[in-house]
Amino acid sequence: MVICKDLEHIQHFDESVLTIGSLDGMHRGHFEIISDLKAISNSNNIPSVVITFDPNPKMVLRPSEKSIQLLQSTDKKMETLEEQAVDYVWIIPFDIEFSQLSAGEFLKDYISAYYNPLDIIIGFDHHFGFKREGNEDFLEANKKEYGYNLHIKEPILYHDLPINSSRIRSYLNSGNIEKANECLGWEYEFSGMIVKGQGRGTQLEFPTANIQPHISNQLIPAHGVYCVDAIIEDSYYTGMCNIGQRPTFYENGEEIIEVHLFLNDALTLYEKEINIKFKKYLREERKFNSSNELIKQLELDRQACFAI
Repeated sequence: MVICKDLEHIQHFDESVLTIGSLDGMHRGHFEIISDLKAISNSNNIPSVVITFDPNPKMVLRPSEKSIQLLQSTDKKMETLEEQAVDYVWIIPFDIEFSQLSAGEFLKDYISAYYNPLDIIIGFDHHFGFKREGNEDFLEANKKEYGYNLHIKEPILYHDLPINSSRIRSYLNSGNIEKANECLGWEYEFSGMIVKGQGRGTQLEFPTANIQPHISNQLIPAHGVYCVDAIIEDSYYTGMCNIGQRPTFYENGEEIIEVHLFLNDALTLYEKEINIKFKKYLREERKFNSSNELIKQLELDRQACFAI
């Protein structure tokens, strides 16, 4: 897969099939679009192209909304697109200047000029260009002039409602990891660095690795205890993750992310990279009356993870 991040190195195509979108946390709806993209690409022997943006346009257009959180890093998005065998990705450096570009200018000077698409595929609710004027009606009105076929993908429904990034965020913010994963089509994850903690877990005989996420604005699931898988140096482990403020020991403590891995042997974790995949929500974080009471609950949590 070829990735382009500017206009100086962009390729010119005689013909292509392409899609456009921020692809915020690639989910089952996005995968359907990519599947159709590849089907048309393969049947016509033409390049498949994905046009996306970095940073997420919402972060540029709504800078005061600090609550905007990513579901997936750009690097992870690229990894996912490569797994889907996309041929070419153009990552547009999105800024205020680019946001002023009209849909007509974007179609003429970029999409048509560089890619000459025979087919364009977009989701049913996709918009692009200044004031979001680029939509299904706009592309339909211009397809004869620019010579492309237009394909509009209807939403993928989950429990009778469309799957979208906002809905997935809502599930994650409420700790409903199972529903979020079903909408995504993969287990929600984030990566980070293992940092030194205060050793509370070791004192309880449940040693934990404290994690500092690499992406500060990636959405972290709701406070609680989760069953997770962890990847460290290409090795896979099962464990449980606590997200919260450790109320048994602290009043209004700082928010931490800590993972206890189920290991047969001691493993040095400090300052290593870790990737956490969330499998199941176990329980809410709560205050226990004593360390012994907490230890009993942690043992139950561990047994629950083994049962999954």
